[in-house]
Amino acid sequence: MNAIAIKTKIIALFKQGLTPTEIIQSIIVSALVSIIPILGVSTLLLTVLSLRRKLNLPIMIAQSYIMWPVQILMIIPFINIGESIFSIPKTNHTASEIIASFQDSFFNTISRLSFELLCGFGGWFFTAVPIALGTYFISIVILKIVLRILGRNNQKV
Repeated sequence: MNAIAIKTKIIALFKQGLTPTEIIQSIIVSALVSIIPILGVSTLLLTVLSLRRKLNLPIMIAQSYIMWPVQILMIIPFINIGESIFSIPKTNHTASEIIASFQDSFFNTISRLSFELLCGFGGWFFTAVPIALGTYFISIVILKIVLRILGRNNQKV
């Protein structure tokens, strides 16, 4: 099989007959869920969301792997934001400590750091979700303008 045939099959896998709007939804939902500050849950959540909303799972999983460093970088800021939102004293956990704890035992980490993870989830929810919604609506407006210029409707690609 030559390189062009492989490229064509990979592109077809990522498009899967979805409309441009559905592809945008897949990308933004994947980016949002991929940075959730609880390690190990994003793949399961993406799979469930993909199946329920009929989104593009290959795009979502690929983006999840790409976003993993961002997820790691954002754990502590999300916890800090959550602690500020809920007026709770700051904790002194590091990202490497939290990662090592997850690698050692997922359920032990959940029980030991449940309060911090809840704060992180709150920080994620109150910052990342509004940003993702804003990005989605801006992307849809831009997509409609581009499709109008190109003389196309929101048909499957």
